[in-house]
Amino acid sequence: MVRDGTKNSERAALSAALRRVAEGDRAALQDVYRRTSAKLFGVCLRIFPGQSEAEDALQDAYITIWQKAGSFDPARASPITWLVTLTRNRAIDRLRASGKR
Repeated sequence: MVRDGTKNSERAALSAALRRVAEGDRAALQDVYRRTSAKLFGVCLRIFPGQSEAEDALQDAYITIWQKAGSFDPARASPITWLVTLTRNRAIDRLRASGKR
């Protein structure tokens, strides 16, 4: 079980990393990836049945994270909620563009 202090410190670290990504810090994007890739890949796997398609969707998601990190507002959502929502929406957009349902 995760203690509140650990959860809050993880949230703060992820928020700080997203701020650095917004400033163009590639190492910060690597940090965000390391902290979140397993969870976000799981989101993609729930939308795409094939691993290859899910991997492509995840890559698209991280490109979008790189481009939109400046729009993250920690007062509106936790960083993981923002990342999951962005990833889910990007994967659904990709699914729709492919013509699959």
